[in-house]
Amino acid sequence: MPNDPSTAELEADFAAIARVTSDGGSQAGTQTTLLHFGDEQLVVLSGQGDPPESASRLDLGAARLARTFFHHDPPTALEIERGIDFVEDELMRLGPPAQGNATLWNAAPALRAWRTLSGSTMTIDIVESWFQRLAAASLGQAGAMQGLPAGGEAAAVLLVLREFMHHRGHASIVVVEPPAP
Repeated sequence: MPNDPSTAELEADFAAIARVTSDGGSQAGTQTTLLHFGDEQLVVLSGQGDPPESASRLDLGAARLARTFFHHDPPTALEIERGIDFVEDELMRLGPPAQGNATLWNAAPALRAWRTLSGSTMTIDIVESWFQRLAAASLGQAGAMQGLPAGGEAAAVLLVLREFMHHRGHASIVVVEPPAP
């Protein structure tokens, strides 16, 4: 069964994160964006409180991208380039990035392996350094991936996260455990 939760489940995650941000003293008007990496789709919920003001589903699920683009482990440079082109096109469907102070959150299992390497907050610099190691491995530097999660789905999550952060203007992402039901 694919790891693509219902809209109600995602909205419950968003509500829990919105409570955390408001309890943590975040400024009023702070944009919260929740990413959920599913098997077949990336779901993006955004807003300045609960409920989210927008919800988008993009064809950027980890299993889908790995199945479609990454036929080697690590992916080849050409596979990565084709994946980047597709991801960028999908991200364009979101329209212009949010203005102002935007906090990016994730509660999906897909980032847990990456979280073990960085702690709960991943900066764009950390994500970029991991991506550069993936790119080096794609060019034949086998040791470049040492200590990083292996497999096409992990590479797909990293690619989407990098492109999302770059194109949507997020300096970091906070990875939390999913709220208890």
